[in-house]
Amino acid sequence: MNLGPLGDSTIATAQEWLHGLSRRQQAISTNIANIDTPGYHAQDVPFETEMRRALGGGSARLLTTDPRHMAVGASGGTGLGVQQAQLLTSQRQDGNDVDIDQEMVKLSETQMQYQAAASALSMKLETIRTVLRNS
Repeated sequence: MNLGPLGDSTIATAQEWLHGLSRRQQAISTNIANIDTPGYHAQDVPFETEMRRALGGGSARLLTTDPRHMAVGASGGTGLGVQQAQLLTSQRQDGNDVDIDQEMVKLSETQMQYQAAASALSMKLETIRTVLRNS
């Protein structure tokens, strides 16, 4: 785990998260740009698995202490809004497998995650500024 100059991995982790989300957004943009390209195969950047492994939390589970709690992964989805059934799209006759609806859902999901990561990084930096001002 990469510790920053303050002995905290939060900033480095947020930076990696933002970098991975940026790469995913680029892949989605490329997919959308090539929607009419015969034989084009959609790209994906599944960086979450690598992030979990790097953080040492590859199999962390949320605790469900109440029957009304939803277990992680219970819906069979891959993230916000994208269900497993949606991923079973077939290729078109020209060999292109880009599904614009699926790409738009992934784009929205990625934008929300990016905003959350940027907000977390901003709050961490503001906390550091506050501590330095009050020292």
